[in-house]
Amino acid sequence: FQATPAERVVALLLDENAEDYALSPVAIRVRDQKTSSLAGKLSVSKTITKKVITEKIAILSQDARADAQFSSAESIVSQGVRSTICAPLITETEVHGVIYADRLNPFEVFSQEDLELITAVAAQTAITVETVKAHKRLAREEIARANYSRFMPEYVVNQILQNPDSFRLGGINQKITVLFADIRGFTLLAENENPERIVELLNRYFKMMSELVFEHGGTLDKYIGDGLMAIFGAPTVSPMDATNAIKCAVAMQKNLVELNEKLRAEGYREIGVGIGLHTGIATVGYIGSDKRSEYTAIGDTVNLASRLESLAASGEILITEATAKESLESFRLVERQAIKVKNRLQPVALFEVKWN
Repeated sequence: FQATPAERVVALLLDENAEDYALSPVAIRVRDQKTSSLAGKLSVSKTITKKVITEKIAILSQDARADAQFSSAESIVSQGVRSTICAPLITETEVHGVIYADRLNPFEVFSQEDLELITAVAAQTAITVETVKAHKRLAREEIARANYSRFMPEYVVNQILQNPDSFRLGGINQKITVLFADIRGFTLLAENENPERIVELLNRYFKMMSELVFEHGGTLDKYIGDGLMAIFGAPTVSPMDATNAIKCAVAMQKNLVELNEKLRAEGYREIGVGIGLHTGIATVGYIGSDKRSEYTAIGDTVNLASRLESLAASGEILITEATAKESLESFRLVERQAIKVKNRLQPVALFEVKWN
């Protein structure tokens, strides 16, 4: 107000999720007590702001009521605005909003120098706004990255953050390989250990298993008691999905041998894990409500993988023929007795993956 004769000034920011150039006021200032009562009545012309935003130019009108370009701006007439300036909050990347200033005195108007000054102020304000937005965006991304990284490999997390619109509520049907792993004899183990040691043991176990899932390009779907479910082929698809899933299962069993050596040295009982895998079509996506959803897979493919895991003894990896055929690499397989599965006419062929 010291540098310009403006009587009312308002800074407005574009609503990021709104349409039709909707603006929200973030700061309103008036020159003196005389005009303070008019602050609450301030209505900024959408005609002016839309022109400034779309054309990315600053506007000076020394006689707003007579200006042809504002003939449809009813707020100009109704508020008795004599002269107005509107400048975009613009940076190299985008328009963030506008600064609007006006004069009500019918005998005093803005000058070209006033326009240049307010435009310069708007440019500096835009840089500040963009910096604040960038900091908030980075903070949100860090929180999102931390949350997603608990369940997905880093390259998938990066894709989600770069294109969040591609990961919304809803699902699609696609071919995936599902892996279930579960500790054998956990109930007996839990009965003979104190709760603190059991929790510490599970945390070490899940840390090892989840890291192996990520290393092999899988997505950690969920922890289920002392077991886990992982999917390969969603949200991103690769010809190596089935191969990576089998490799992950083998790595789990081999790493468990090393973990058991450490557990024995620390006085823990050894743990054994049974693993089951199946490849097929499943519904995958974010399932839940707007307030809480989980990226998961559902369907017969998931159920069959879970069934195989329940049949696998400690140290065993069982896969279906479908998974074996999808694999692009050779593994030592031993055919097992086929199993009958509900809603399937033919028995399901099984193979055990020999890893030791």
